[in-house]
Amino acid sequence: MATSITVGDYEISIIDDHIGATRKPSQVYPDVPDSAWDPYRSFALDETGSWNAQWRGHLIRRTDGTGPKILIDTGMGVGPHEHTGRNGELLDNLAAAGLAPDDIDIVVTTHCHGDHIGWNITDGVPTFPNASYRIAKNDWDFYSKPENTNEMFDINVAPLEAAGNLNLVDGVVELAPGISTYPTNGHTPGHQCVLVESGGETAIVTGDLFHNVAQVTEQTWCPTFDWNTDKSTESRKSLLSRAQAEGWTVCSGHLPSGRSMGKVVDEGGKPVWQAV
Repeated sequence: MATSITVGDYEISIIDDHIGATRKPSQVYPDVPDSAWDPYRSFALDETGSWNAQWRGHLIRRTDGTGPKILIDTGMGVGPHEHTGRNGELLDNLAAAGLAPDDIDIVVTTHCHGDHIGWNITDGVPTFPNASYRIAKNDWDFYSKPENTNEMFDINVAPLEAAGNLNLVDGVVELAPGISTYPTNGHTPGHQCVLVESGGETAIVTGDLFHNVAQVTEQTWCPTFDWNTDKSTESRKSLLSRAQAEGWTVCSGHLPSGRSMGKVVDEGGKPVWQAV
């Protein structure tokens, strides 16, 4: 299965960081009865009935080598991570794609949770020194409040302002010709996806619009991480419906590598995931 796709003039590539901690589905989806997983258990959970979320970023660049190099999300960071004892691999995998941190022109943060901002900062300075970091204004405003802030935001997002790399995004903003932010508030106050339209083709990088493949069918299922479940459900339904109707390729934030890029298709009157 694909780890990169071509969308008109652009290539979108997975840049994996690390594997997340193993959790039982009841820990992540406490309102979903265990029996409701039965139709999905064979492909949405592992052999022990548990769920793992892959931490990753996505790289967008033109196939002709011109134009900006855009990195969407930066994983959980250097580590070592407690559940594996190993470091994050995002920079290694970026190097395998032929790029150094200095080569990145734009870093888009889909939202300010720790597993999407971890490599933003290294030793107090931007890891990608030449990049404009695009953070949703709604997330910045929310997590900048003392009652909402957390250590990961303080370490990996807040320093961008003093460094001069911070660029707040409000709504739909063009990043490059055919590439724009796509607001999908709910998982966090400023959650945003990235839409790529080129050569008559469309793809979207979804951040945490959904975490598990079962949510493509069960679109009302919400993980405990969602800030506002009414809004996250509305965003999920709206985007997945449009992706299905218009044949978009969807690049998911947490599905297993090799199956994380796909399309939403009809199967027996229900939307299902079809990896590409």
